[in-house]
Amino acid sequence: MPIQGIEWVIVGVVILIILLKPNIIVNFARGLGRMVKEFKTGSQQDERERIEKIARELGINPEGKSDEELLEEIKMKLSALEA
Repeated sequence: MPIQGIEWVIVGVVILIILLKPNIIVNFARGLGRMVKEFKTGSQQDERERIEKIARELGINPEGKSDEELLEEIKMKLSALEA
């Protein structure tokens, strides 16, 4: 029975593990994990910057306030502007 589809992937991974040694693969996985962590951190910082920008445009001082506090103040300010 010939090897098909997913079996080739499995064979390839096994050959890579044998050739590259587990240490290289572990280091690659760590690097990939760090990259994902940096991406998440960057996304959170971007969101914080957007919230601060909106707060400043509405005349709210964002210094020393958490994201939740800022969002609550923004909601209150927007509801006051609509009324």
